[in-house]
Amino acid sequence: MGDEKNPKTLRNALELKQRQLDLVLAIDHICDTIPEPPAMLGTIVDLLSDHFRADLCLLCLLNRETGELELKAVDDRSEQLSHLSPATIQDLARRVITAGGVVVWREDESPPTPDLLHASPKQDPIPTRDRLGALHMAGICVTLADEPARSGDQPLGALLLARLQAPFDQNDIALLEIAESQIDSAVMQAYAYYELQQRNLELETIYRVDRIRDQNLRFDEMLNTVLHEVCAVIQAAMGFIMLYDRAGHRLELRASTHDDLFQLASYGTMIDRIANEALREARLVYHEDLGDTLHSVMCIPLILHNEIIGVLGVTNRYEEHGFDAADRRLLSAIASQMDTAIFESLERVRLRQVLGRSVDPRVMERLLANPDVDFLKGERSVLSVLYADIRGSTSLAEHTEPELYIGFINDYLSRMTEVILSHQGTLDKFVGDEVMALLGAPFPQPDHALRAVRVGLEMQRAHQTVMETWRAQGVAAAPIGIGIATGEVIVGEMGSAQRSDYTVIGRAANLGARICGIAKAGQVLISQATYDLVMGQVEATPIGGLDLKGLDHPITVYHVTRILA
Repeated sequence: MGDEKNPKTLRNALELKQRQLDLVLAIDHICDTIPEPPAMLGTIVDLLSDHFRADLCLLCLLNRETGELELKAVDDRSEQLSHLSPATIQDLARRVITAGGVVVWREDESPPTPDLLHASPKQDPIPTRDRLGALHMAGICVTLADEPARSGDQPLGALLLARLQAPFDQNDIALLEIAESQIDSAVMQAYAYYELQQRNLELETIYRVDRIRDQNLRFDEMLNTVLHEVCAVIQAAMGFIMLYDRAGHRLELRASTHDDLFQLASYGTMIDRIANEALREARLVYHEDLGDTLHSVMCIPLILHNEIIGVLGVTNRYEEHGFDAADRRLLSAIASQMDTAIFESLERVRLRQVLGRSVDPRVMERLLANPDVDFLKGERSVLSVLYADIRGSTSLAEHTEPELYIGFINDYLSRMTEVILSHQGTLDKFVGDEVMALLGAPFPQPDHALRAVRVGLEMQRAHQTVMETWRAQGVAAAPIGIGIATGEVIVGEMGSAQRSDYTVIGRAANLGARICGIAKAGQVLISQATYDLVMGQVEATPIGGLDLKGLDHPITVYHVTRILA
């Protein structure tokens, strides 16, 4: 009897080892050939149903962010899943996870009832609300450890098996333990694949945002284009950008993909509150379960170089559970590009506002092509300052009809501006009929002194043409005097939040104004410093011993008549 039993036992052991080997190889093959997590896990569940002759196989995994159990793969061959409520499945899975190993349940025959499943003797009965019939069940906790009950490792989830015929025996339990060691590797491979996909998605999104930024779109068009990209990749119902108003010290809605929610004051107030919370705490904030219409909001502050730019936000993810950790990473990645894009665009807008009508379009393009340089910040620079002023303008205004006088002044200022811009000078400002121009800013110009002289002489010639036109219409002769000074000044944007100008402050600026004040009709007078830089290139006559207001000693200026060939 012993001799007959021994070969049978050996055969059974060999068969079990072969089943175990076949299962390991089969799962490995699936992992090697099907990288996409849903398809891979689904195929593994189908395989397990075959190996265990199961009518139902379920794989439940713990969400690594929320800790909730999620059903990831199902093979329901006898339509038993319809008899198991989600609460029952979660209850069974959590009991398996708590046990930390293999758990086998059998239908209890005393007292007979189809509404109770009893665990093996070491387990407590598990009540269910479902009519399960003659359903035998087994489950195993899926973890990274070979001995999860003693390792303390965080479990990944649980595998549940059910069949209608024979109960699960010791061979099934041994095979299930082998399956668990392969399933945990498959699950981690699925997580790694998903994380890689997320990283790729983040990189692709950053690349697309960069492409949008590089298109040099109008500011509002750029914001709207990026917002639609954000909503598409995060699957949000609405995206919005609020910019920080420095003057009012508050956030203002600048762009959104939809305006519906902002038409209701209550939702607008809630979004504004959450956006300010993100700004105040300088981090991404997320709120859910806010209501039926506006149920989730995610906001991240846009801050660059310690300067507040605004807030980027999205509302109402299409998925039932709202925004998750992957969405937060995506929004953070997008924000890291958006703050730079918005900052650069705002700087472009600011440059156009401050210098748009003060420099030649070619100069403006050069300015915009250097986003890393803040041309409007204050800095010390050596340049030349030019002033041109009409002689006798007060008397002219008193004796000329207003409409005629305005027409003449506008023509004169337009022609002077054309001359300045044609030499890549910067029109600083008009003060009445006085024109102030800079040579050597915002871009350095090594020949700024000679350029200033050229501009001055050409302005005198252009003004003669203007006078010929308007003298025929009754405007009296109104010649101009021009003064130029060179030296170190502070140059940059100056003013208030309501109005600012690109201008200069310094001794050279004051000296240029003083020299212009003494220039006679048709003269171009330059300072000593200017002359030192153009000496030998111009024909000029010195005028010495001049006492000018604000100067503590007499100075010499030079009357330039022409530039030498």
